[in-house]
Amino acid sequence: MTQDDAAAPSAEALLAASIWPQVDRALAGVSARPEPSVRDVIVHIPPDQIVRGLRALKQDRELAFDYLRCLTCVDNEDDGIDVVYHLYSIAGRHNLTVKTQLPPDDLTVDTATSVWRAADWYEREAQEMFGVRFRGHPDPRNLLMPEDITDSFPLRKDHPLAEIEVLQGEGVAYSEEPA
Repeated sequence: MTQDDAAAPSAEALLAASIWPQVDRALAGVSARPEPSVRDVIVHIPPDQIVRGLRALKQDRELAFDYLRCLTCVDNEDDGIDVVYHLYSIAGRHNLTVKTQLPPDDLTVDTATSVWRAADWYEREAQEMFGVRFRGHPDPRNLLMPEDITDSFPLRKDHPLAEIEVLQGEGVAYSEEPA
């Protein structure tokens, strides 16, 4: 163990000093697992409880997560797909990231449009780009892709062009030494 490791606060200390205690209180009755992060707290909620958890976070007077900044997905390949909700409280000026993991054989989760109207377009984009279906979505029409393309998801790692896109990006990064 180095001296820096000994001085680094534990995960428990980081969570205690964050908004996690208030989030934990607001999510009473919802299974939630915290993870400390550099910018905010990450909270993992099971798919069958995600809308109930998001609604509790929005309606809690102390937290007041009234702004859905972004909804996106992360392709974990054989482990499924994470749906990621980036929340912000305008009044409290704090952030929270909420994740729910979908198994690869069931990429379906309830829509968050009943919590934030802004989830409409984010969910439609996630449906097209990752293949995640949002149960109960009021308008699941495509935004970006032709309507007849239903079996190709451009942001998934198994997309046929993914390897070409990686190769095209090689050598694009800045060198570490100035020219």
